Amino acid sequence: MIQQDKLLSICIPAYNRPIWFERTLRSIVANINENKQYVEVVISDDSDSDECSTIVGEILTPLNISYQYVHNQLRLGMAANWNHSIQLASGKYILVLHDDDFLLKDAVEKIIKVIKNNQKEYPVMLFGVHVVNEQEKVKKKQLFKRKLYLPPEKALVKVLSNSSFIRFPSIVIRRDIFKQIGYFDPEIGEIADLDMWIRILIKHGLLCLPNAISAYTIHTNALTTEMFNKKTINMLLSLFSRVEKLNILDSKQVEKCKSDFIHQFILAGTYRQIKRGNFRDALDIMELFKQTCLDKLPISIKWFWLRLLFRLALA
Repeated sequence: MIQQDKLLSICIPAYNRPIWFERTLRSIVANINENKQYVEVVISDDSDSDECSTIVGEILTPLNISYQYVHNQLRLGMAANWNHSIQLASGKYILVLHDDDFLLKDAVEKIIKVIKNNQKEYPVMLFGVHVVNEQEKVKKKQLFKRKLYLPPEKALVKVLSNSSFIRFPSIVIRRDIFKQIGYFDPEIGEIADLDMWIRILIKHGLLCLPNAISAYTIHTNALTTEMFNKKTINMLLSLFSRVEKLNILDSKQVEKCKSDFIHQFILAGTYRQIKRGNFRDALDIMELFKQTCLDKLPISIKWFWLRLLFRLALA
């Protein structure tokens, strides 16, 4: 069932995770309640099977909920699937909710209320998020203490110095922004989201809200698990070079952000492998610090002791 002129499109780029996809859909259904008239669900399915289609038929079809479902005949790939879900949407604002993440209680009500109160001034809104494991145990609550607008320069510093500052299921973006600045770039692979956040924040800044709306799941089957390699490092360095040329931040700010970001990125990848017991793979990721392209990377004071600890543990 498709209706037009929605306030919020919840876009789900699905791919081969039917059990978690069902959890995602049920979290939306449990949330919509009195806000049905403002919301549509959009699903772009890159899966190899039709399991997600069956789940949609069981959960959404019997209900009076506006939705679109498309099963892609040929797999689009990660970033292109994100784009496809957004391009199908009709809502004024977009929330991309991956099929391994889910909404928290009253999330839709909170989002709709914030949109209604702020849409004339703020086209980009960042909410709080709970970081959970595969058993849905909360490992971290990533929250803002109060409502705060970050202008472009401050927003850029935040996103460029902290690789997890913006998590997908916590950012709500006015749909027309994608028409203005373009969609996610499939050519740059796993860092297409960071590239997009930079392009958006340069123009619009960021409204930060204290409300948590979603759960972000950390697990071993994430599509970005294999991104910790030299190719990704080179793409990140290229992205930072591009930011420096914009002259929004001075060179010292860019260097500090780059050091903090890349340290966090490499150490996060190392930690994932240590947690799995894959010490050889963890060591290989730590070895990225020795790449020629990082010879002049300043030591991050913020991450120095963790880097030292990992190096000693893997020696």
